[in-house]
Amino acid sequence: MRSSPARRLLPVRFRPPLPSRLASLLALVLLVGPLEGCATRMVRSPIIDRTGIQVDLVREVRGFTTRPRNFEHPAIISVERLKNILNAVEVETGVGKKGGSVVRQPAFHPEIVEMTARAVAEAFAEAGPDQEIGVQAIRKEMRLGVFHRKTLTSFLAYMKDGYLYLVLRRIDWPIPKKDEDDRLPEPRRDDRPMDFRVVSGEHLYYAGPQSLEIDWQDPVFRKPYRLPGTTRGSKRRRVILEQAPLPKSEREAGAGERIDIGDLSPEQLRALADLEEDRRQGRITEAAYQRAKRQLLRKR
Repeated sequence: MRSSPARRLLPVRFRPPLPSRLASLLALVLLVGPLEGCATRMVRSPIIDRTGIQVDLVREVRGFTTRPRNFEHPAIISVERLKNILNAVEVETGVGKKGGSVVRQPAFHPEIVEMTARAVAEAFAEAGPDQEIGVQAIRKEMRLGVFHRKTLTSFLAYMKDGYLYLVLRRIDWPIPKKDEDDRLPEPRRDDRPMDFRVVSGEHLYYAGPQSLEIDWQDPVFRKPYRLPGTTRGSKRRRVILEQAPLPKSEREAGAGERIDIGDLSPEQLRALADLEEDRRQGRITEAAYQRAKRQLLRKR
């Protein structure tokens, strides 16, 4: 009897059960998905952590790629010049309250100016061209010789096109006692936790409701500098006028001024949009709007 030929044995490819294959596919999607259209995240590298002051170098990362920012870092700026700049920065609160009062005050309490200037000067010397500086300055407030509370002043800083930019976020913000031992809120571009506006003027130009573009290399900052109407280190209240008249000199200064929108930087366009919104919502007077607009669109 003729035996049947031996059956050829073929290698059998192992196929995992369906649930395992689905799990592997899901893991691949989760791995690849974020790389194609993931949101930008902020990566912070701490460089200074001292009593009362914390400073990070902050960069934007999408997937595994750092966003190019082309900042003028590292940069050398003296502590004394930074002190004069910080002492010149003022803010106003209560701007949106019609018929109420505005409080104008220094953005940086005198007690934190020295340590903040030293830390920022160090940070600029260490920062790379794609890193901005995130600062958290803490002040202990004393009453009758006894510790009463802590306050936080926080901001972002960077240099570009020959100007120093300050993006303020918290100004002497009372830290809740229950949060004093927790991680403090970091300054973020997409967050405006306090309602205040910067005071702009010559050498400290409007770059947004809470941002300044500062001509930091100007000789004026070799010594203490004050904006017109300065509080000289104290708080001051004034009554808000429903509609402050625009002075004739300012009307004439703005007459015939033509600006090509294509000449504006993305930062100027964003600041202009914020300014228009503030005027529409009645948060600033027409005089303040025209003055800030001229500073924003000025020819350099």
